[in-house]
Amino acid sequence: MAIVEVDKAERVYCAQPGCHHTVYKAIHVVREDDRFLVLGSTCFQKRFGSLTALGKAQHWGGNGKVLTSEERALLAENTQALLARFEAEEARLREEAEQKLQRLREELARRSLPTQAPAAAPFQIPGMRGMSLRGSFPWSWMMPGSSVAAFKLRDGSGWLRVQHKDRRQFIVPWPSFEGWEESLPPVVGRANLEVGGYEVGHVVDAIAYLRTHSTGEKITGVWGDVTGLLGPRSSSS
Repeated sequence: MAIVEVDKAERVYCAQPGCHHTVYKAIHVVREDDRFLVLGSTCFQKRFGSLTALGKAQHWGGNGKVLTSEERALLAENTQALLARFEAEEARLREEAEQKLQRLREELARRSLPTQAPAAAPFQIPGMRGMSLRGSFPWSWMMPGSSVAAFKLRDGSGWLRVQHKDRRQFIVPWPSFEGWEESLPPVVGRANLEVGGYEVGHVVDAIAYLRTHSTGEKITGVWGDVTGLLGPRSSSS
Protein backbone atom coordinates (compact mmCIF):
# COMPACT_ATOMS: atom_id res chain seq x y z
CA MET A 1 0.00 0.00 0.00
CA ALA A 2 2.83 2.44 0.77
CA ILE A 3 6.50 2.82 1.62
CA VAL A 4 7.16 5.35 4.37
CA GLU A 5 9.80 6.43 6.83
CA VAL A 6 9.78 7.97 10.28
CA ASP A 7 12.22 9.82 12.46
CA LYS A 8 14.81 7.48 13.92
CA ALA A 9 13.64 8.38 17.43
CA GLU A 10 10.12 7.23 16.50
CA ARG A 11 11.02 3.95 14.80
CA VAL A 12 8.43 1.18 14.80
CA TYR A 13 8.56 -2.59 15.28
CA CYS A 14 8.53 -4.84 12.23
CA ALA A 15 5.42 -7.08 12.26
CA GLN A 16 7.09 -10.13 10.72
CA PRO A 17 6.73 -13.09 13.14
CA GLY A 18 10.03 -13.78 14.88
CA CYS A 19 11.49 -10.39 13.99
CA HIS A 20 12.11 -8.14 16.98
CA HIS A 21 13.82 -5.30 15.12
CA THR A 22 12.66 -1.72 14.83
CA VAL A 23 12.72 0.12 11.51
CA TYR A 24 12.50 3.74 10.44
CA LYS A 25 13.61 3.73 6.77
CA ALA A 26 11.74 2.05 3.89
CA ILE A 27 8.86 0.81 6.02
CA HIS A 28 6.53 -1.30 3.84
CA VAL A 29 2.83 -1.02 4.66
CA VAL A 30 1.10 -4.11 3.29
CA ARG A 31 -2.52 -5.21 3.26
CA GLU A 32 -2.73 -8.98 3.57
CA ASP A 33 -6.28 -10.34 3.54
CA ASP A 34 -8.12 -8.17 6.10
CA ARG A 35 -5.15 -6.96 8.10
CA PHE A 36 -2.34 -4.45 7.66
CA LEU A 37 1.32 -5.29 8.23
CA VAL A 38 4.22 -2.94 8.82
CA LEU A 39 7.42 -4.59 7.59
CA GLY A 40 11.05 -3.67 7.22
CA SER A 41 12.62 -4.14 3.77
CA THR A 42 14.49 -7.33 4.74
CA CYS A 43 11.40 -9.03 6.16
CA PHE A 44 9.28 -7.83 3.24
CA GLN A 45 11.73 -9.45 0.83
CA LYS A 46 11.79 -12.67 2.84
CA ARG A 47 8.00 -12.81 3.08
CA PHE A 48 7.17 -12.09 -0.56
CA GLY A 49 10.30 -13.15 -2.45
CA SER A 50 11.66 -9.80 -3.61
CA LEU A 51 11.27 -6.07 -3.03
CA THR A 52 9.29 -5.77 -6.28
CA ALA A 53 7.06 -8.81 -5.74
CA LEU A 54 3.90 -6.77 -5.07
CA GLY A 55 4.56 -4.13 -7.73
CA LYS A 56 4.64 -0.40 -7.24
CA ALA A 57 3.27 0.99 -3.97
CA GLN A 58 -0.26 2.35 -4.33
CA HIS A 59 0.40 5.57 -2.40
CA TRP A 60 3.09 8.17 -3.16
CA GLY A 61 4.67 5.97 -5.86
CA GLY A 62 6.89 4.13 -3.39
CA ASN A 63 9.11 7.19 -2.88
CA GLY A 64 9.39 6.78 0.89
CA LYS A 65 7.08 9.49 2.25
CA VAL A 66 8.37 10.90 5.54
CA LEU A 67 5.65 10.76 8.19
CA THR A 68 4.86 13.45 10.70
CA SER A 69 4.60 12.46 14.37
CA GLU A 70 0.81 12.44 14.02
CA GLU A 71 0.98 10.18 10.96
CA ARG A 72 3.46 7.92 12.73
CA ALA A 73 0.94 7.47 15.55
CA LEU A 74 -1.70 6.48 13.00
CA LEU A 75 0.72 4.03 11.42
CA ALA A 76 1.00 2.22 14.74
CA GLU A 77 -2.58 2.62 15.97
CA ASN A 78 -4.87 2.93 12.93
CA THR A 79 -3.12 2.08 9.67
CA GLN A 80 -6.36 2.15 7.70
CA ALA A 81 -7.02 5.74 8.76
CA LEU A 82 -3.49 6.70 7.69
CA LEU A 83 -4.03 5.20 4.24
CA ALA A 84 -7.36 7.03 3.95
CA ARG A 85 -5.50 10.26 4.76
CA PHE A 86 -2.95 9.45 2.04
CA GLU A 87 -5.74 8.92 -0.48
CA ALA A 88 -7.42 12.22 0.40
CA GLU A 89 -4.14 14.14 0.22
CA GLU A 90 -3.24 12.62 -3.14
CA ALA A 91 -6.70 13.47 -4.48
CA ARG A 92 -6.22 17.07 -3.36
CA LEU A 93 -2.82 17.27 -5.09
CA ARG A 94 -4.25 15.80 -8.29
CA GLU A 95 -7.03 18.38 -8.25
CA GLU A 96 -4.54 21.21 -7.70
CA ALA A 97 -2.38 19.92 -10.56
CA GLU A 98 -5.41 19.76 -12.85
CA GLN A 99 -6.37 23.32 -11.90
CA LYS A 100 -2.84 24.56 -12.64
CA LEU A 101 -2.89 22.70 -15.95
CA GLN A 102 -6.19 24.32 -16.88
CA ARG A 103 -4.85 27.76 -15.97
CA LEU A 104 -1.79 27.14 -18.17
CA ARG A 105 -4.00 26.09 -21.08
CA GLU A 106 -6.09 29.24 -20.66
CA GLU A 107 -2.95 31.39 -20.51
CA LEU A 108 -1.60 29.81 -23.68
CA ALA A 109 -4.93 30.33 -25.38
CA ARG A 110 -4.91 34.02 -24.42
CA ARG A 111 -1.44 34.39 -25.86
CA SER A 112 -2.55 32.53 -29.00
CA LEU A 113 0.38 30.13 -28.65
CA PRO A 114 0.21 26.81 -30.52
CA THR A 115 -0.70 23.81 -28.37
CA GLN A 116 1.26 21.49 -30.66
CA ALA A 117 4.45 22.13 -32.58
CA PRO A 118 4.15 22.56 -36.37
CA ALA A 119 5.59 19.59 -38.22
CA ALA A 120 7.95 21.80 -40.17
CA ALA A 121 9.68 23.52 -37.25
CA PRO A 122 11.11 22.64 -33.81
CA PHE A 123 8.73 23.14 -30.87
CA GLN A 124 9.31 26.34 -28.96
CA ILE A 125 8.14 27.38 -25.49
CA PRO A 126 8.61 30.81 -23.93
CA GLY A 127 12.30 31.47 -23.21
CA MET A 128 13.55 28.79 -25.61
CA ARG A 129 13.64 30.72 -28.91
CA GLY A 130 17.06 31.43 -30.33
CA MET A 131 18.93 28.98 -28.11
CA SER A 132 21.40 26.54 -29.63
CA LEU A 133 22.75 23.76 -27.48
CA ARG A 134 26.51 24.02 -27.07
CA GLY A 135 28.78 21.07 -26.40
CA SER A 136 28.65 17.41 -27.39
CA PHE A 137 25.26 15.71 -27.59
CA PRO A 138 24.65 12.91 -25.06
CA TRP A 139 22.32 11.17 -27.55
CA SER A 140 22.96 10.45 -31.22
CA TRP A 141 19.24 10.85 -31.97
CA MET A 142 19.02 14.41 -30.64
CA MET A 143 18.32 17.24 -33.10
CA PRO A 144 21.37 19.48 -33.64
CA GLY A 145 20.88 23.12 -32.75
CA SER A 146 17.98 22.50 -30.40
CA SER A 147 17.77 23.39 -26.73
CA VAL A 148 16.48 21.40 -23.75
CA ALA A 149 14.18 22.07 -20.81
CA ALA A 150 15.40 20.61 -17.51
CA PHE A 151 13.12 19.87 -14.56
CA LYS A 152 14.02 18.84 -11.02
CA LEU A 153 10.97 17.14 -9.47
CA ARG A 154 9.99 17.11 -5.82
CA ASP A 155 10.75 13.38 -5.60
CA GLY A 156 14.41 14.12 -6.47
CA SER A 157 14.32 12.83 -10.06
CA GLY A 158 15.53 14.90 -12.99
CA TRP A 159 13.96 15.07 -16.47
CA LEU A 160 14.83 16.72 -19.78
CA ARG A 161 12.59 17.76 -22.65
CA VAL A 162 14.65 16.83 -25.71
CA GLN A 163 13.82 17.03 -29.42
CA HIS A 164 14.50 14.07 -31.71
CA LYS A 165 16.01 14.50 -35.19
CA ASP A 166 12.62 13.48 -36.59
CA ARG A 167 11.05 16.38 -34.58
CA ARG A 168 9.32 14.19 -31.98
CA GLN A 169 9.61 15.42 -28.40
CA PHE A 170 10.84 13.19 -25.55
CA ILE A 171 10.96 13.52 -21.77
CA VAL A 172 14.16 11.74 -20.73
CA PRO A 173 15.32 10.88 -17.18
CA TRP A 174 18.60 12.54 -16.14
CA PRO A 175 20.32 10.61 -14.84
CA SER A 176 18.49 7.49 -15.99
CA PHE A 177 17.40 5.07 -13.27
CA GLU A 178 15.80 1.66 -12.97
CA GLY A 179 12.03 1.85 -13.21
CA TRP A 180 11.92 5.29 -14.89
CA GLU A 181 9.34 3.97 -17.36
CA GLU A 182 6.78 3.66 -14.52
CA SER A 183 7.51 7.02 -12.88
CA LEU A 184 5.44 9.48 -14.92
CA PRO A 185 1.72 9.39 -15.81
CA PRO A 186 0.26 9.00 -19.33
CA VAL A 187 -0.27 12.78 -19.62
CA VAL A 188 3.51 13.05 -20.12
CA GLY A 189 3.67 10.41 -22.86
CA ARG A 190 4.37 6.73 -23.42
CA ALA A 191 7.64 5.02 -22.54
CA ASN A 192 9.94 4.40 -25.50
CA LEU A 193 12.56 1.92 -24.30
CA GLU A 194 14.65 2.25 -27.47
CA VAL A 195 15.17 5.97 -26.93
CA GLY A 196 15.12 5.72 -23.13
CA GLY A 197 12.42 8.30 -22.46
CA TYR A 198 8.75 9.17 -22.78
CA GLU A 199 7.56 9.95 -26.30
CA VAL A 200 5.38 13.03 -25.86
CA GLY A 201 1.97 13.26 -27.47
CA HIS A 202 0.89 16.72 -26.30
CA VAL A 203 3.86 18.88 -25.39
CA VAL A 204 1.99 21.58 -23.48
CA ASP A 205 0.31 19.05 -21.18
CA ALA A 206 3.60 17.23 -20.55
CA ILE A 207 5.45 20.47 -19.69
CA ALA A 208 2.56 21.61 -17.49
CA TYR A 209 2.68 18.38 -15.49
CA LEU A 210 6.43 18.64 -14.96
CA ARG A 211 6.13 22.26 -13.88
CA THR A 212 3.45 21.56 -11.30
CA HIS A 213 5.64 18.83 -9.74
CA SER A 214 9.03 20.52 -9.97
CA THR A 215 11.22 22.45 -7.57
CA GLY A 216 13.46 23.82 -10.31
CA GLU A 217 13.35 24.43 -14.06
CA LYS A 218 15.88 25.57 -16.65
CA ILE A 219 15.45 26.13 -20.40
CA THR A 220 18.95 26.20 -21.76
CA GLY A 221 21.37 25.67 -24.58
CA VAL A 222 24.34 24.90 -22.32
CA TRP A 223 24.97 21.43 -20.85
CA GLY A 224 26.60 23.01 -17.83
CA ASP A 225 23.21 24.46 -16.90
CA VAL A 226 21.69 20.97 -17.08
CA THR A 227 24.29 19.41 -14.81
CA GLY A 228 24.11 22.42 -12.51
CA LEU A 229 20.41 21.76 -11.92
CA LEU A 230 20.21 17.97 -12.24
CA GLY A 231 23.77 16.75 -11.65
CA PRO A 232 25.90 14.58 -13.95
CA ARG A 233 24.40 12.02 -16.29
CA SER A 234 25.78 9.21 -14.13
CA SER A 235 27.92 8.79 -11.04
CA SER A 236 30.94 8.29 -13.31
CA SER A 237 30.24 11.35 -15.51
